[in-house]
Amino acid sequence: MISRRIDHNVTDADGSPDQQTPAAQLWETLTQFLDAVLPVAEACGVSLAVHPDDPPLPVIRGQEQIIGSNAALRRVVELAPSPANGICYCTGSLFPAGADLVAGVRDLAPHIRFVHARNVRGTADRFAETWHDNGEIDMPAVIRELKAVGFEGPMRPDHAPSMAGEANETPGYEMLGKLFALGYLRGLLQAA
Repeated sequence: MISRRIDHNVTDADGSPDQQTPAAQLWETLTQFLDAVLPVAEACGVSLAVHPDDPPLPVIRGQEQIIGSNAALRRVVELAPSPANGICYCTGSLFPAGADLVAGVRDLAPHIRFVHARNVRGTADRFAETWHDNGEIDMPAVIRELKAVGFEGPMRPDHAPSMAGEANETPGYEMLGKLFALGYLRGLLQAA
């Protein structure tokens, strides 16, 4: 095991990197990472699941982002074909960027290892997380498609608003909001 001490952060005080990494280099580095890690993951029976960029902007603080669409997720699994190379299909990250979620589930089904079910309102430039039954995503259609393609993996409600009376110390992760979201998603799964 290699151990080294890092005496500085990779970002400056405001969170911006000292230098930008072009998208082409990000793809190259991701390919190198997958080529190195996937054989070990396969040997251990582990699946990787890349999460889309969140927020789903093509550039954040001057830094290009590369995984913000169904096409980008497709590219990830094609970079290094392997049963261990999968994706986390996050509805709340992909929808504001304009992704067709039902088509994405259908296309990427063999590679979906985990689903983050989150509803939102707005676009990538300006969106808000909503209750799972109250955003612009047709959550019943997404769940029906997941069932239709035979997805049986883990799913979580991802972020949920806090309910009245909750401290909101961990926005998106308070218990009562999560319970509501879990109940709603369970109902959709049973109805599908």
